[in-house]
Amino acid sequence: ELGGLVGLAQVGALLIGLVLGIIVGVLPGLGPLLGVTLAIPFTFHMDPVSSIALLIGFYQGGSYGGAVTATVLGIPGTPIAAATLLDAHPMALAGRSSEAVTLATLASWVGGLIGGTVLLFTAPALAKIAVRFGPAETFALAALGLTAIASLSQGSTLKGLLSGLFGLMCATIGTDPFTGIARFNFDRTEFSGGLTFVALLVGLFAISEVLMQVERSLRGWQASERIGVAFSMFRTLVSRFFGYLRASMVGVGIGIIPAVGGVTSAFLAYKLARDFSKEPERFGKGAPEGVIASEAANSATTGGALIPMLALGIPGDPIVAVMMGGLLIHGVTPGPMLFFTNLDVLNGIFATFLIGAMLLLPLGLALLPLFVRVLRVPLDYMLAGVLLLAIFGTFAVQRQTLDLWIMWLFGIVGYAMRKAGFPLAPLVIGFVLGPIVEVNLRRAATLASSDLTGYFLGRPIALGILVLVLLALAFPMLRALWQRRAGNS
Repeated sequence: ELGGLVGLAQVGALLIGLVLGIIVGVLPGLGPLLGVTLAIPFTFHMDPVSSIALLIGFYQGGSYGGAVTATVLGIPGTPIAAATLLDAHPMALAGRSSEAVTLATLASWVGGLIGGTVLLFTAPALAKIAVRFGPAETFALAALGLTAIASLSQGSTLKGLLSGLFGLMCATIGTDPFTGIARFNFDRTEFSGGLTFVALLVGLFAISEVLMQVERSLRGWQASERIGVAFSMFRTLVSRFFGYLRASMVGVGIGIIPAVGGVTSAFLAYKLARDFSKEPERFGKGAPEGVIASEAANSATTGGALIPMLALGIPGDPIVAVMMGGLLIHGVTPGPMLFFTNLDVLNGIFATFLIGAMLLLPLGLALLPLFVRVLRVPLDYMLAGVLLLAIFGTFAVQRQTLDLWIMWLFGIVGYAMRKAGFPLAPLVIGFVLGPIVEVNLRRAATLASSDLTGYFLGRPIALGILVLVLLALAFPMLRALWQRRAGNS
């Protein structure tokens, strides 16, 4: 075993997750969120550490895989690879594909290591503060996570909030946690435990994605160029060390903030690299610094996003929200008490994340020709595979036909929401955080007797967090108002 924390089973799960995660990231339109979602059902019969190791592998691999497609085809395999495309694809057009992909791999490796190191030292310190929190503070934190995801959704703030509200409503189906009385269960005992998380998740993301891709009638892509490893790029680890470091720290910092995510960190790091460059005019035309900045930042974001989830129980992005659900399925509740009740699982998470970050470089470079060949597979076949995995994985959880109906129902719901411009992430966050919000608010109300307002006013930390909740809701509205005024002037 490695350090007594993880064994061969956990490393094996991590390797499988990394390889499949990169493949999912390479294929345009899929990405790490879909990969992690499809992996959840297969973790049920694993131990908690092996389960999270598989999901971390998908997260890390999927976050990196989009860079290959962005370089070779000029199509970001994942949204977070959009900034990478700006300079990686021009490098490919100039016959420097191998250099661009090697740089992206090196940057992802460095960003992942720095993100994992910060995760290792920051999460325990944050948890020591949060362990003193009572029901009022826990409720406020959960509300902050919910409103931040909703308010920072792309497009309409109202649509983000409505999506989160729908997730909260879905979370109330089942048994009342205080009285034990069934509620909103449609007079079916199968719903006494609530909606199956995996069925909802797979339907919402996997099935809706298949429907969207079928509608677009995409037929696949062709990648004919041979790509290898450009070992000369390893010199950039020394010559552009501060570029790697700056972008990684931006990624970690942005990742800690719930709902902002890798897209923001990648573009912010890209902008900073251009601002600090002596030749900013080279950016957008094949500047290696641009590839380094965007890839190091989005890779480091994965470590940063895990910090609030593990220490506070607030998922930093939609993918981490799904991973949080995966932990809850195994009876492991993220939050400050995790550092006392499940220390072995926590140490396993830290270890597998760092091992995954270290393995990304040799694995990514060694299997690079395989990942490029994946782009030649017709999309029709890939979608059929995704559909079969979704059906098999959902049914395998409880072996109930009802779960398949839930999956298809939320697949159609997810498809309709995407067509109407409603974000899916707030729904998942609402579903995951809903029980935390409800239970802690009712506990706070019990402690407060008849003066709930006075109880919260007497809890300065909870009050401060609730002020942040209001700011998180107000900021997008104020930003839209400023933009409207600027446009009129």
